[in-house]
Amino acid sequence: MNKKIWNLIERYLTKKIGVEIKCCLMFLLILCFYCIYRWIGGISEASIIHMLEMVLLAYVIGWIQTLIHSDFDEIDHLRIKECLFIILCSFVYVIIAYLGNWFDKSIGIGIIYGFYMICAYLCTFMVYKIKRVIDAKHLNEDLKKFQERRLTDEKCN
Repeated sequence: MNKKIWNLIERYLTKKIGVEIKCCLMFLLILCFYCIYRWIGGISEASIIHMLEMVLLAYVIGWIQTLIHSDFDEIDHLRIKECLFIILCSFVYVIIAYLGNWFDKSIGIGIIYGFYMICAYLCTFMVYKIKRVIDAKHLNEDLKKFQERRLTDEKCN
């Protein structure tokens, strides 16, 4: 396989893995809110159809974010574009939740859920930012160790 094709495959897999991770994270956050809502309402079962809608929506929104370059794993600061996209995605989640009857079409719960999703996005951004800082720190430490070994090896020769 030539190098150009291999590079395309690597870039696609990198994007796909990122989307899968974000999808799982968002689905978990949505499902947590949904289950707490159901539990508070005295219902101990969750709809499989609702869960399927949740995971599919998280997956679609994850891909849209990635394709229009509005994903959080590659930015250091939230700018107006990202803030607007957070609000828009949260609104989409609320609309689909309302249409899918996840929260019994309660407007009040829908508003709370919208704010919850905004907080979820902000927390996700912060987690990715912290991860990048830690990764950069480790890479810099590894580079420093490599350079020290190289200098030591050159002195020995």
